Amino acid sequence: MNGVVLWSDASQHKAVIWCEDQGDLAFYSQDQPQAPVDLYEGDLVCFDLTLQQNTRLVVNPQVLEKSACSGLAQSLNAAQSKTSTENLCLADDAKVISFAAKAKNMRREIASRRLRLG
Repeated sequence: MNGVVLWSDASQHKAVIWCEDQGDLAFYSQDQPQAPVDLYEGDLVCFDLTLQQNTRLVVNPQVLEKSACSGLAQSLNAAQSKTSTENLCLADDAKVISFAAKAKNMRREIASRRLRLG
């Protein structure tokens, strides 16, 4: 799988990676004795993915391109903030429509059409 490092702590050899499958974030932590891989924010990486207690873990990461997507985490954060603000503005004009009421109206319309058709 490929992904982009969103956050890293090179001194502890840990990272959080956004995966190309748009699933949950994956976590990298070098706990094994082999040589650690230094991952930095914005690096494009290739890795194997394992699942442990519903957590996606990165295994065997390889850096494909350093700083390929630098600033991605900030861009995502800014986009989320903008979307949240827009949703708050729309919430004042929002109407809640009861599904049960809408279904009841649809049944009435269907029954009315049947009566007209005969």
